[in-house]
Amino acid sequence: MNIRSFSAYQFRNFARIEPIAFPTAPLLVILAPNASGKTNFLEAIVVMLRGKSFRAQAAEMVMWGRDNFVVRGEVSHGDENSLLAIEYRAGVKNIRIEENNVPVSPVTFFGHFPFVLFLPEDTFLCNRGPGGRRNFINTSLSCSREYLASIVQYHRVLRQRNAALKNARTVEDIAVWTQLLVVHAMDVWAHRELFIAYLASHVPEIYKDLFSEKLDIVISFVPGASDIASFQELLFDAWQYERRYRYTMYGPHRDDIIVRVNGKLVQDVMSRGQLRGLVIAMKVAAYGYMKSLVGHDPLLLFDEVLSELDATRQKNLLAHLPATQTILTCTSIPEEVQKRSDVFVLDVRPLASREE
Repeated sequence: MNIRSFSAYQFRNFARIEPIAFPTAPLLVILAPNASGKTNFLEAIVVMLRGKSFRAQAAEMVMWGRDNFVVRGEVSHGDENSLLAIEYRAGVKNIRIEENNVPVSPVTFFGHFPFVLFLPEDTFLCNRGPGGRRNFINTSLSCSREYLASIVQYHRVLRQRNAALKNARTVEDIAVWTQLLVVHAMDVWAHRELFIAYLASHVPEIYKDLFSEKLDIVISFVPGASDIASFQELLFDAWQYERRYRYTMYGPHRDDIIVRVNGKLVQDVMSRGQLRGLVIAMKVAAYGYMKSLVGHDPLLLFDEVLSELDATRQKNLLAHLPATQTILTCTSIPEEVQKRSDVFVLDVRPLASREE
């Protein structure tokens, strides 16, 4: 998949970005000092591809003092080209999404244009709460229509079951929701188990290739139920506790990933730089899995991925990145990037200062 062109109107600190033809060069570097718009630019691209931001609600992305924003672009994927337009207007509940001038549902659009995103805060993916790791799983698998349908249905039933728990007097009062939850949970777990098994088998070698360091990395799936096979029985047994807390205590919404190095939790033995490298390796592995699902290359979007990596690690990372369109933000162009001939540099400072 490739972005062919991009434009934006009244998005964050960009009053207007006239259509930019993205180059055929695989590496596009978004250059700007801190707090001048490079992450905003990357966010606009994510909104164009996903229909939502990775960090904010729609109203927060509107340029200060304005009442709407629009991002547009053309994307090639497989043998097709798509014209995308994402628009938000104040007072309207939902973002309007159009593909080839036809309105589309945010849910079906969400994983249609797959990409892998690295943000600086992802450095702490493995040593903070499980919510971020579940989000990593969901965004990696959202390019699968089957998975997307399963996780949407699961959370819909989960909300209904939690609502029913507030008024239920017996376990039979929530039996229908329990049975439906089990059906969708099994589908979700089937996809997640395959994905995490792929991570477990590929991340150690990718980490070694990227950072020239061989470690005994073990990635394990920790499902939100002690025994998936008897999940329905577990829910019935937990009825008295769930009735008290009015919340479903077990299921995919409690899933987690545990990563160990040499038998110990990564946060106990890895430096900050190693943690960043590990997450980068996990993201590159996710790229490979997504490609196997959709049959074409997802994009790589890396925000300040080279910061906190020494020159050797920067060189290895750049040398081993997959051969796909990669958008990289930097405050300055690293020496290893300057040596390459297949790089297009875009300085966003003039774009951010351009008024109508």
